[in-house]
Amino acid sequence: MNIDLSIVVPTMNRRALLEEAVNSIVPLTTTKQVEVIVADDGSTDGTSEFVRKHNLMNSPGGRAQLVLSATADRRGAQVARNRGMALARGRWVMFLDSDDVVVAGGVATLVEHLQGDPILDFAYGKIIRTDAQLNPLPGNPPIGKPFSDAPVEVAGWHWPISAVVYRKTYLAMVGPWNEALTGSQDWEYQARVKLAGGRGQFVDTVVGYWRQHDGSRVGTKSFRPDYARSVMIACDSILQHACKVGRCDGALEQRLAKKLILHALEFGANGYRAERHNCLRQAASCLPENSLLRSTIRVLALTPTIADGLLWKSLIRR
Repeated sequence: MNIDLSIVVPTMNRRALLEEAVNSIVPLTTTKQVEVIVADDGSTDGTSEFVRKHNLMNSPGGRAQLVLSATADRRGAQVARNRGMALARGRWVMFLDSDDVVVAGGVATLVEHLQGDPILDFAYGKIIRTDAQLNPLPGNPPIGKPFSDAPVEVAGWHWPISAVVYRKTYLAMVGPWNEALTGSQDWEYQARVKLAGGRGQFVDTVVGYWRQHDGSRVGTKSFRPDYARSVMIACDSILQHACKVGRCDGALEQRLAKKLILHALEFGANGYRAERHNCLRQAASCLPENSLLRSTIRVLALTPTIADGLLWKSLIRR
């Protein structure tokens, strides 16, 4: 079977939510040849058994295939995505978190834009934020907008992971998901998508629903040292890739430095003095020697960590 679209779904112990995610894809199979690759990251809740018994293979016209890639150990969503990508056979690829669902018509629209434009490398649309029962959250407009080609936007706004369909050959140029990260995975990956030189297009269509729930997620609003360390790795990766392709300017350097300063203050406020120092040093290294912000970082490095919590709160309110 020739595959139009491969959808890579990493998952771990989300059997019930995974069922909703997979079932949301089924309507798409009436018009497209679809391959759904479930990359199970060590689930113990019967996920693999559910996938093996799912009737997606019996969808109308036999236009779908469900593929399971399971491991006993847990290594993270980024590793699972890479494992799924290695199996993907579609001309186009998208990633879907197993606690979210797609809007089949919106995904089909993105694929049609890609099929109609041979120089288009990725197309992205809108995502609706919902509660745990997939009811749209009041006062939350759909997430999605065009981004500019300015270097600062490399580390700026990025589309939700399930809002975009990529040309598979383009992802080979982007490279794999960064397996060193336990946070900021989407941000770092999509920065490399923007830096790989391809052409993207925003399409004003709803592609999926982003479920807000109490289950585990990679991102976090509370301090977590491994997450903050991942931000450091991600910032270094983005800076190095931007410099390599000549897309680094003062605005991008400052954006990365400011992000690192915030996490340095988080480290300090939580007693991680060595990490605070390393994070500030990395922030300074993003900037020219004569930069005013770099001088500010030098002063901050001498400030007692007892003030870090107050400084952090004052900066995030800006």
